[in-house]
Amino acid sequence: MSKNKALWKIPNDSFSKLIVWFKDGNVRTFYSLDWKHPKAKKRSKSLGINCLKRLVSSYGKNAGVAQIYDIASNALVQNFYEGIPTRKKS
Repeated sequence: MSKNKALWKIPNDSFSKLIVWFKDGNVRTFYSLDWKHPKAKKRSKSLGINCLKRLVSSYGKNAGVAQIYDIASNALVQNFYEGIPTRKKS
């Protein structure tokens, strides 16, 4: 966070993103909240990923396929099917 910036911004300051393909045909992208409050001094990648995992599990069977990606490297972090973690493809 730079000196001129007062608050963290989504998606600019997020470490991860979640893409969910719902069974009804909708597709949504969510970005991680890697900080506990808007004026926090530090970000935590694990905090953001845990929040995204909780979000996927709350959708349950309504979410057909969901994937968490690292934004910086665009690498796949975790796959989900109907809210349940699966092995990521090589």
